[in-house]
Amino acid sequence: MIPRLYILDDDLSFAKLLAVNLGPPSRYRTRVFNSAEDLFASCEEELPDAVITDMIMPGLNGVQVTQRLRALDADLPVFVLTGHADMSTAIEALKVGANEYLTKPVNIDELTTLLTRALTERPLRDEVRSLEETRSREFSIRAILGEHPLVAEVRGFVRRVAEIARPTVLLLGESGTGKNLVARAIHHSSPHSQGRFVELNCAAMPSNLVEAELFGYNKGAFTDARETKRGLIETADGGTLFLDEIGELSPETQAKLLSFLESRRFRRLGGTEEIEVELRLVTATNRDLAESVGAGRFRTDLYYRIAVASHTLPPLREIISDLPLLANHYREVFNREFKKKVESIDDDAMGLMQAWHWPGNVRELRNVIERSLIFCEGARLGRGDLPKLSQLEPATPASDPHGFRVEKGLTLVDAEKEYIRLTLETTGGDVQRAAEILGISRKNLWEKRKKHGLPTGGVRSGLGS
Repeated sequence: MIPRLYILDDDLSFAKLLAVNLGPPSRYRTRVFNSAEDLFASCEEELPDAVITDMIMPGLNGVQVTQRLRALDADLPVFVLTGHADMSTAIEALKVGANEYLTKPVNIDELTTLLTRALTERPLRDEVRSLEETRSREFSIRAILGEHPLVAEVRGFVRRVAEIARPTVLLLGESGTGKNLVARAIHHSSPHSQGRFVELNCAAMPSNLVEAELFGYNKGAFTDARETKRGLIETADGGTLFLDEIGELSPETQAKLLSFLESRRFRRLGGTEEIEVELRLVTATNRDLAESVGAGRFRTDLYYRIAVASHTLPPLREIISDLPLLANHYREVFNREFKKKVESIDDDAMGLMQAWHWPGNVRELRNVIERSLIFCEGARLGRGDLPKLSQLEPATPASDPHGFRVEKGLTLVDAEKEYIRLTLETTGGDVQRAAEILGISRKNLWEKRKKHGLPTGGVRSGLGS
C-alpha cells in the first residue's frame, strides 16, 4: 500500500514543491495544507502515515501541531521543518514527540531517508504494541477468573499492591493455584508494567547455580565463566522479578538476596562494582515458610522482608462453585487452539469434575480440559471425553488424603509416615501429585520417604506416566 503523506506549511507553494521533490505518486500519496485546521479536518477523515510540518506558522506552530498529532496517534512519524533562528523551538518539538527536525532549505535526500526508515519501522512498532496490549489483557486483573469471594479477595489484593511500586510480595498456596498468573497481573497492573517480567523457579536448577543466575558473574569468576553475564536481577531493572519456590533457596543465596533487598545494590560474582537497580520483587512458594523459619531452613529476616504484602491463593476445592466458569473458559481457549467447535460441557461431565478434589488445582483442571477436547468428537464434552476423571469415583473420606484421620497414641513421626504413605497410595504412586498435595517439593518428599523407610523406587514421577 502506498503511504499517505501530509505536508503542512503556510507557504502553499513551498509545500507543493516539497511534495514534487519527494517523488512521484507511486512513492507517496501526498496532500498539502496551508492551515493546521485543514490538516486536522483531513486527519479526522483519514489518518496519514507520516506528517511534515513547518515550525513557524500563523495559528498553531509546529510544537502544538506535533502535540495534537501525537494525541491522535502516539506512533505517527512527525518531521518538523525550521529555520536556523528557531532551533530552540525545534528542540521543544522533539520533546513533545517529533521524530526529527530539519533546517530549511531542506535536504531532500536526508528527508527521504528519514521518511523511509520511519515508515518501515512503523508496522514493526504497531505489531509490538499490539502484542504488548494482548499480553497485558491476558495477564490483567480481569484474567483472574472467578465469582467466589475468595477469588474477589485475590483481585482486590492485586489492585492494592499494584498501585504502589515498591513493596515486595509473597504469594502462598498449593501448586497449581495460579501464583504465576497473579504475579504477572501485579506486574501488568503496576508502574513497572513497561519494564520486563523476569521469572526464576528456584527449585528448577541446582542451588549452586541459582546465585549466578540471579546476580550474574564477571569473566573469570569461576572455571566456566568465559564471559561476563548479566543476572536476572539486572535484566529485570525497571520491571518485576518473580522468584517461584523461594523456599528452595540455599542459605547463602538467601543472605545475598536479603542484602540486595536492603540496599537495592549488588555485585556480580567475581565483581567489585556495585550495581543499583529498581524493580519489584514478587515471590511465591507452596511451602509453609513460617514452619521453615521455625525449623531453621529459611532466614527470619528474609521472611519478614519478602512478606511485606502476602496473600494465600485458594485451592480449587475451596472455590469449587467457580469450576463451571473455569472449565468453560478453558473449553473456549482450546477450541480456538485446536480449531474445534465444542459448544458446551454436559451436566454429567460437569458433575464428575465438581465431585473431584483437584489435588493439582486449576493447573490440573486446565490439563484435563485440554486433553478432553483432543478426544472430544461431538459438539458437547461428555463424561466419556474425560480421559483422567472418567476412571475415578468422586472423592470419599477413605480415598481423599484431605480426609486423613490420626489414630490415638500415634507419634508425630508415625503420623507423618502414614500420611505420606496414604497420599502416595491415593495418587497411585505419582510422586509429583503427591508432593503437590503435601505442599512440599519432590526432593523433600524423596528425603522424607527415605527417612521413614518408605519405598523410593518403582513409583511414577508425573501425571500420565
